[in-house]
Amino acid sequence: MRWLIWSMLLFAVAVAVALLARVNIGNVSILWPPYRVDASVNLVALILTVGFVFFHLFLIGIRRALELPGRVREYRERRRAQLATNALRDAVLAFFEGRFGRSERMAQTAQEVPALAGTAALVAARAAHRLQEFGRRDAWLNRVSDDASLQQALLMTRAELAVEERRAESAIEALTAMQAGGARHLYAQRVALRAYEQAGNWSAVLRTLRSLDKRDALHPTVSMRLRITAHTSVFDAATDDLALVRRLWNDVAERDRQVTAIADAAARAFARAGDRDAACRIIEAVLEQEWSSRLGAQYARIEGVAPRDRLARAEQWRARYPTESGLLLLLGELCLLEKLWGKAREYLTQALRFAPGSAPIHGALARLHEALGEATQAAEHWRASAMASAESASGSRGVGLSMSSPIGTQIGVKIGVKTGAPVAPPAIDA
Repeated sequence: MRWLIWSMLLFAVAVAVALLARVNIGNVSILWPPYRVDASVNLVALILTVGFVFFHLFLIGIRRALELPGRVREYRERRRAQLATNALRDAVLAFFEGRFGRSERMAQTAQEVPALAGTAALVAARAAHRLQEFGRRDAWLNRVSDDASLQQALLMTRAELAVEERRAESAIEALTAMQAGGARHLYAQRVALRAYEQAGNWSAVLRTLRSLDKRDALHPTVSMRLRITAHTSVFDAATDDLALVRRLWNDVAERDRQVTAIADAAARAFARAGDRDAACRIIEAVLEQEWSSRLGAQYARIEGVAPRDRLARAEQWRARYPTESGLLLLLGELCLLEKLWGKAREYLTQALRFAPGSAPIHGALARLHEALGEATQAAEHWRASAMASAESASGSRGVGLSMSSPIGTQIGVKIGVKTGAPVAPPAIDA
């Protein structure tokens, strides 16, 4: 549309000039003694116009000639920048393709342009790290150390690479400096979580997990595994400081208090610190919801709490878990502590019917028969317990339980004492 308008205007001007030239009858005289030149006004106007156009073009040519060196320099700079940009692009693509040597070479080419040098150096550092060229990697990172605009990227790179090398302290140092600058984005927290886990800083792991769980940044299975590991570790590290154990338990979320491993670690910590009633309450709260043989065994071992009270509480669970051999074993163990031999025999016999190959049940029956003075039956159950333990060890580790092992030696000695059979001394490995 624009060219049509301009064409119409050009034709209109041409028509106007032609009409003006027809009515213009003036002359122009040029005197240059002894010469005189007469020309029409139209010719003079045409000559002046053409002359102006040619003079203008001449001046443009002069200006272009003077600007030529600068334009050549600009072209070369643009060409170099384009090559560097292409090299950086190829470096990133090669990195994602796993061609780390080519990626580092392309990043070296991109160093020609200062604006791209820092970014290319970070790419080259990661490529050198993948090649396990740690000296070159550190040299690339040092090139970026003075660039303030790339400090966050540099710290993130240092932290991530340190975590991959399992240098947790270096990673935490870089992340701390990064957070001091205000960077607390999601990926940094995930890298920090790995660093804290490697360093065994379980309190920091729990703090970071709470932040990540609020944003659904971890798979629930991974989050649960880390929470179990962190909570059990902090409880196992707590000694006899009851105030510390209570504070740790108060920090456990309600949903995690029902996890068997966490409740088990917390109960053991309370028991070590002297608050055995709290240990019992923790175990009872979990067993009210779901049976756990692990917690049941610990519930039977808690000292300082009247066995009769625990027995009354455990008997309430019979209706809920009627076929759980672990619960029957717990009831039998508590009856043994209370010297209720008849009830203990009843519970342990029922437990053995549901789990005939259970070493703990055979062991409990052996102790019952010992208490009743029935040496032959006790020896039979000790032998059955040893065999069950051997089968269990063989299934889990691929080797049988030899009588030279600590468990086998103890059980063998117990059997030998009760039956009067000679017991071979444990073998000593050379």
